[in-house]
Amino acid sequence: MNNKDLLTQRGFLSGERRFVIKDGRYLFVEINKLKKNTTYQIDLVALEPKSKIRISIAWSWLLAVAVVILTSYTVLEILPQYIDINLKNYAFPIRLGSASLAVISLILFVLTSCRERVFVASNTNLPLVRLLIGKPNRKAYRAFLNHMENRILVLSKHLQLNTQQQLAGELRMIRRLSKLGVVSEKKYNRFKSRLMKLSG
Repeated sequence: MNNKDLLTQRGFLSGERRFVIKDGRYLFVEINKLKKNTTYQIDLVALEPKSKIRISIAWSWLLAVAVVILTSYTVLEILPQYIDINLKNYAFPIRLGSASLAVISLILFVLTSCRERVFVASNTNLPLVRLLIGKPNRKAYRAFLNHMENRILVLSKHLQLNTQQQLAGELRMIRRLSKLGVVSEKKYNRFKSRLMKLSG
């Protein structure tokens, strides 16, 4: 196997992603997380040749910061107004603990948010492949990215599929990904309707 056909990436707290191009046409994606492992196959012909840069924001950690701050404010400022309780002696440790949790959550927010190269399906713009930019190193990432974009271009020119063939192939692929749980049923139904409209 050519080195350019394989890319293994690991993000902070996001597990391992492994991408393998086989037979010059199919991309096998393996995502290993702590509680769930997912493996699926993508037909490169169904992808747009040019990827897009997107920022994946870890909203859950940002929400955690807001919850910690709101909870601290509620306990120290609002609660004593309705309940006969004196928290003055505990104000400093509560504020210190809240500040520590907020800082930790903020650090995790920064570390888990990342920039990705996303390949989308040609007709539905459904994001199907997400590469972590610069992982595991810039050289390996760039070599795989260029090789993958080149393979998509070569295949689209060589196969010369008509519109109906493209739409049917994309629909089959999305249906398969839906059965594997990669694409939610709600998204599958929405994109299925879009493809049916495009096919006339």
